[in-house]
Amino acid sequence: MSGVGEWDEIDDDLEGHLEDELDDDLDDDLDDEDTPAARAPASAARSQDDAVTSALTAALAGDALRQGVAEAVTRAVGARLDALARDAVKRALSDDVLDELREAAEQAVESELTGQGTSQGASKVEAEPQRQYDSVVDFVTDFLAPTYGRALSSSRIWCPQWWSHAEAIYRLDALWRSWEHLRMDAATGSSVWLRDHADHHMAVLMSDSGPFKGCSPEKGHRERDPDNDWSTLPLAPPPPGLFG
Repeated sequence: MSGVGEWDEIDDDLEGHLEDELDDDLDDDLDDEDTPAARAPASAARSQDDAVTSALTAALAGDALRQGVAEAVTRAVGARLDALARDAVKRALSDDVLDELREAAEQAVESELTGQGTSQGASKVEAEPQRQYDSVVDFVTDFLAPTYGRALSSSRIWCPQWWSHAEAIYRLDALWRSWEHLRMDAATGSSVWLRDHADHHMAVLMSDSGPFKGCSPEKGHRERDPDNDWSTLPLAPPPPGLFG
């Protein structure tokens, strides 16, 4: 049922509720008039205050009646709308819709049980942005070397075979990865990288006491003399039980 027919039913419900409310108020008024106090003769000495009190009482009774009518209307409309909503939901939930909902629920449960839903969500969140350079070699060749040019001397050293030095590989790899991360910050990323990463690591690498000591662009890489220089820090085994 829809349209005029629905509002006819609502109107009938409202009329019924209003008649019940009016009948109840009329019965109450008749009962009040039939009381001994009503049948008693009015006192001639009733003051003007009594008239004002009667007027206020009548006004309050009118407000109470209007409030009762409003509540009856609200109940009638609410009940009818609830019934209409239930009918609409029943009509919408056809067999095809129920089958689709059931299939979607089964797929969601299966995804959670197999872990596919969690893994797919995590991969989207943890996906890293595409790197501009594929390796540290590309980064040093295409970016660092032409960008971080310096006049070389006995106190500022660079080895053309930087990849022959374990410390250089590690520091340059750190420079590459930090650059790939900070380049995404268009505001201060470049400044932070130069100040906190490039200037620090390049000063250590090119120091006359750094890993490139003894190397030069002219002579190239020089293997360290194990009798005069240490290619690795000297180590001694710790005493048993010191680390658990």
